[in-house]
Amino acid sequence: MKKFAMHGAAVSALVVMALTGCGGSGDATVLAGSTASETPTPKAAKQYSNDELMAMVKQIKPGNGTELTTASAEELAEANPVKALMSMFTVEPAECKELETLGSSEPVAGSTSAAGAEVNNESGVMTMVTLTSGVDVGALQQSLDANVAHAAQCANMTLSMAGQSMTVTTEKFAGISTVPGTIAYRTAMTSPSGAAQSTYMAYAIKDGVLISVTASGKGAEASGVTSAGALMDQAAALVK
Repeated sequence: MKKFAMHGAAVSALVVMALTGCGGSGDATVLAGSTASETPTPKAAKQYSNDELMAMVKQIKPGNGTELTTASAEELAEANPVKALMSMFTVEPAECKELETLGSSEPVAGSTSAAGAEVNNESGVMTMVTLTSGVDVGALQQSLDANVAHAAQCANMTLSMAGQSMTVTTEKFAGISTVPGTIAYRTAMTSPSGAAQSTYMAYAIKDGVLISVTASGKGAEASGVTSAGALMDQAAALVK
């Protein structure tokens, strides 16, 4: 099994993932329609196994047509490098220090999952897609709704370490994907020197599968929206 490349843009993306809310639609996902004259029994969405999700991820291609580096559920459940990175910083507001419940790297209890990532050295963008299933839609939506509130609370933060500090701002962003129910964020991290980096993140629940995508790196402003959107659209098309 391959490990994610934990260097360069990859590390930057993981740091920013820890600083942004794992967003979700404020409206509950509709599983079945109803009318005034009838109330049909809702059809439960399929719950995919880890292997089925991995097979989906392997079919998703980044914009340059290369293969994604995949990570299994077991690998995703290993010690979270984001937590180790965050422990090195002083965070203001202080309550935003506890960010382990945010970001797609934190699994939903009892869920199945698989992920894929790619670092494009030419564009300087890391893209990542994570698929989560194995629990009912209500559990996925509850997790996302809770994190939306955290994202709003920590929309403006300062990270400090060894006398240096950087500002992190997060705001909702429209236009990444046309998948129904998609919610997206743009996070900007700026250093005292003026150096900046953006991350685009989008989330949607389709037929009981939570799709999470990110695009981060020095080239994200130019191609991050397109990169993240391509992953989202491909993943959604694979969920039947």
